Amino acid sequence: MGANLKKLVTVIVLAALVLAAFTLLPLPSVKADSSEAKVQSFSYFTEPSSGVLGNTGDIVVVGEIQNVGSHIIQNVTLGGTALDASGNTLATAEGYTFTYQTAPGDKAPFSIDFSPHSSTSSNTNWMGSLSSFKVTVLSVTDTPTSPYTGVVVPTEGGIPAVTAFNDSGVYEVVGTLQNNGTQSVSSVWVVTTFYDAAGTVVDLNFTSFLVPYPSALSSGQYTRWEATPADNTLQLTNEIASFSYAIDTTLANSNPNQTPTPTPKPTAAPSSFPTVPVIIVVVVVVAVVAALMLFRRSQKPAKTEESMMPPPPPPPPPTA
Repeated sequence: MGANLKKLVTVIVLAALVLAAFTLLPLPSVKADSSEAKVQSFSYFTEPSSGVLGNTGDIVVVGEIQNVGSHIIQNVTLGGTALDASGNTLATAEGYTFTYQTAPGDKAPFSIDFSPHSSTSSNTNWMGSLSSFKVTVLSVTDTPTSPYTGVVVPTEGGIPAVTAFNDSGVYEVVGTLQNNGTQSVSSVWVVTTFYDAAGTVVDLNFTSFLVPYPSALSSGQYTRWEATPADNTLQLTNEIASFSYAIDTTLANSNPNQTPTPTPKPTAAPSSFPTVPVIIVVVVVVAVVAALMLFRRSQKPAKTEESMMPPPPPPPPPTA
């Protein structure tokens, strides 16, 4: 009994030490305070038949957040609430930012699709009573991973190599990218945000239209990109007064299976699976189970020689 008790104490102490070590391990990303991301502006429109941010007839909210914290953030989730003139809730929905990572001070566009199922009635009747929207940041994730910043828009005489024009009722942005860094990138995305004269977001674009495509962009190489509003209408194009852009990249050989998304879709940044913490949890569980079994065995009366069954024979050696 005394020997078994010592073994029990030893196992429990080891399990506690392993559990303590688990709590000290750094995780690849952690939940952050939602106040690290602040909604800057937003607007909404009814999805046209040619739209891509939602289904035809849906109401889509487009806007922009800014990283007002001191860490690089990702996986920003936003909640939207549709209100009537009295402030009553008509429908709710969630959306996400379109950039993988957002550095402190940088901005990222988002969209929230309000479909008929966004309301409890699961129809479009609520849209006739719509008066305003409320948008809040629901969750933010901090990440220690820094994005590759080698791909930039080069300047010509101090002016960025980007032009914008109205092409037969379609607002279009055409620009040049150059890899000024030392590493090759296998994929490049440009996230463009469009604003009206008041600086309010009116639409966005998530483009992978690059030349050459899908070749890797080596150090020193150039490529071209184009962007038009995701849900363009003639009225929308006439509202656009300015734009901004953010560049996302994937380093060559970092994720060979990842390919650019041709149309704007909310995409969360991939994170590595926490293998080490899982292994530690398994070790802790095994240790606790062993301790319980040992304690249970110490409480049972000693077995007689007749009741003790011989162990099974070992398995035969593998044949050549």
